Amino acid sequence: MELSEVVEANISRAVYVTANANQQQYRDQVGELIANYVVNVSDKLDARAERAAKAALIDSIAVAIAALRHPGRTERAQARLPLPGERRKLRDLGHAKRAAPELAALTNGVLLRCHDYNDFFVGRRNSGHSSDILSSVIAAAEWTNAPGKKLLSAVAIGYEMVGAAFDAFSTAPGGWDYTNLSALGATAAIARLLNLSADQTREAMGMTVIPHFASDEIESGELNKRGDLSMWKRFNGSDAARNALQACLLAQVGVEAAVRPFVGKCGFVQKMNMKDDPVPVLRERLNPKLPLSRVSDAFMKRWPVGSVAQSAIQAAIQARSRIGDLSRIKQVRVFAEEGAYDHLVRIRQDPWNPISRETADHSLPYIVAAAVLDGTIGVASFTPKVVLDPERRAFIKKVTCAPAPELGSHAMGKHKRVEMGYLSRVEIELDDGSVVHGDARPFSGHHKNPFTDADLNEKLRENVAPVAGAQRAARLAELLWSLDKVKSTRELTKLLAFGGRGRYRQRQGARALSEEGPC
Repeated sequence: MELSEVVEANISRAVYVTANANQQQYRDQVGELIANYVVNVSDKLDARAERAAKAALIDSIAVAIAALRHPGRTERAQARLPLPGERRKLRDLGHAKRAAPELAALTNGVLLRCHDYNDFFVGRRNSGHSSDILSSVIAAAEWTNAPGKKLLSAVAIGYEMVGAAFDAFSTAPGGWDYTNLSALGATAAIARLLNLSADQTREAMGMTVIPHFASDEIESGELNKRGDLSMWKRFNGSDAARNALQACLLAQVGVEAAVRPFVGKCGFVQKMNMKDDPVPVLRERLNPKLPLSRVSDAFMKRWPVGSVAQSAIQAAIQARSRIGDLSRIKQVRVFAEEGAYDHLVRIRQDPWNPISRETADHSLPYIVAAAVLDGTIGVASFTPKVVLDPERRAFIKKVTCAPAPELGSHAMGKHKRVEMGYLSRVEIELDDGSVVHGDARPFSGHHKNPFTDADLNEKLRENVAPVAGAQRAARLAELLWSLDKVKSTRELTKLLAFGGRGRYRQRQGARALSEEGPC
């Protein structure tokens, strides 16, 4: 062998050894673990998981369509930004118009969170709204023309990832929002829909976590100059889902993320500022040999308010049903588990005097007063005209609220409190001194009191029919329950492209929805 050949061989060997050493030095075990799971977990769903994935879509579409009548719908218009270039565009829910996939994920996701009506998930170390991911998952399924069965599997994979992240990570020590974790679920689901490789999925996860740290300042409870909670509360979940979709699309065309996005010295794990190591929990939860099941772990809501108020509404309606003449009510006493009391009374600015939709649906005195007066709670319970009604405002003064540790305490931990049902009970004292009781029971949509198929159909009907008509509501229910047999997700999104209460008009030769009016 010539000397030059020996030198060249030694250089090549040195480069190979160095490259291998660097590869070992800069491995991200969390990113690899997640990517391996997403790519290799079976997409087969048993009957329970398939039903739960359908239920998640039915519940989420119901609350999103209800929000088309939200007076803040202009927020969606502000988010519907024009994009240059020739790109395929997707359905914008409730419109004949189309949007680029990332914007469809963002604007449709805003609808999911408008009324705080979508499902929620409580893990070992964190909690949040698992269905935040669905606007981007549906957008990706439409983009790829995925069959309904693949959409259902992607939903289940996304919820599995959300559950694992909520079990492994706590966002509280670092002051971060839960959407940093739900975004991982969106990325997992979309990666499967786009058929990303393990390497591409790892890069997509890196581009999901590093550029988009969302602060928990959004949950400060502070009011803006209009006396409302921040508009961004409706956007934070869908923004995370939009970022996940963008990350997957970038990874698909070869864009790379940070080298060690999770375990690097400034990586995701360090930023979480946790005392506990998340890796053992992730390894246990993200075993690709286990069947998909966590989609069944989500809790649903019967009424459009936060999770911790559901039991109080149920108790108030029960007590109210035993009273013939509401004018006889002297006092309404609410006893709430500590988390509910803190979230809806203690940290709120003047909860007995709400001035807007957002301050009313975060006020336990108002929520219970409305349930007693109306016998139910709906999206119309929080319209400004109803909130500011003088008689209603006078009735709220009859409501008292107190923490009840025996129904749930902070010392128990959030997981135990939600297992019990975020319990509240209600006493209504009448003018003759008699007291009517509303029991503390797990709310409708809780695991101990789960939604039936009939409950889901009713939630879909009551929220879709006023906006799109009873016939379309029935067609949606039929399609969603048979989604495993639907050949293309576009059959679903086509059914979601309607005019609401607006009028159709011709513009530039195409049928487009008029946005006149409050819808």
